[in-house]
Amino acid sequence: MYGRMVLEGAIHRSVTEHAIRLHQAARADALQGEVEGALHYADVLAGVLSELAHRWGTEPRPVAPATPPASAPIAPPQARAGRTAEDERFLLAVLAERPKAMDEVVGWLRPGDFADPAHGQLYRCLGALHHRGEPIDWVTLLWEAQRRGLLADGTVSSDQLTAICDGVGPGSAEWLGELVMRSSVTRTAATSARAIRALAENEALAPGQLINHALHALGPLDEVRTRWQAANGLPTSTPTAPAPSSNGPPPARVHAALARSAPRPVSPPSARPSSAPHPAVARPPSRGHG
Repeated sequence: MYGRMVLEGAIHRSVTEHAIRLHQAARADALQGEVEGALHYADVLAGVLSELAHRWGTEPRPVAPATPPASAPIAPPQARAGRTAEDERFLLAVLAERPKAMDEVVGWLRPGDFADPAHGQLYRCLGALHHRGEPIDWVTLLWEAQRRGLLADGTVSSDQLTAICDGVGPGSAEWLGELVMRSSVTRTAATSARAIRALAENEALAPGQLINHALHALGPLDEVRTRWQAANGLPTSTPTAPAPSSNGPPPARVHAALARSAPRPVSPPSARPSSAPHPAVARPPSRGHG
């Protein structure tokens, strides 16, 4: 029993530490316009969760929590916010000015990849026009936005439309789309990290539940990563478990703790030694599997 208590605390601490590292890597990548650090630490965290699941004796599988942890949308770092908004406006301008440009990004870029929700809604309008095979230009974009009520409900302002119209110029939709995707990857990684840290800091959450909920929180990042790889022509990779982390207790210590916590059978005083094998000691039921 005491061994399970020690292991439970170690699992919560290890998940918290790795979630913090993922968040730090995501913020650093966002400032530098990169994604490699965030994706690396996401793989490390996924591997740690798998390792901890086996130590705890549960099968690692993504499970959504009954009540998702509260997490506000992640905005780009202040130093990059202006550049991110400019990239998004420029991309929308190119897509509206050059209808064929939608073919370069529609396969992997999604409205949720835009940091500004208004920009995401305008991209959704462009995608709808493209899907229906209708002409794409400033007139049809404005018509689609009005038809969806984006101007009436204040989702998109006339100033935003004017800024996009004034931003058109030479540029590659594919290249600009990749810039938007970079920002999406780091924001999603930061969001996943914050959600996992909130789960790990909930001491009432059993280790099996913590591990499975944390794996579920990494799901959106896996989805964005897949599209990022498609945008760059990279093969889809499956995160692999790294070597055992030094932050958690080593396996030998875990097994020893579990052995100490297992109840030992007590022989009656009159029992005589026997060479017959003793029945196996049943492991006490552990709480929090899954």
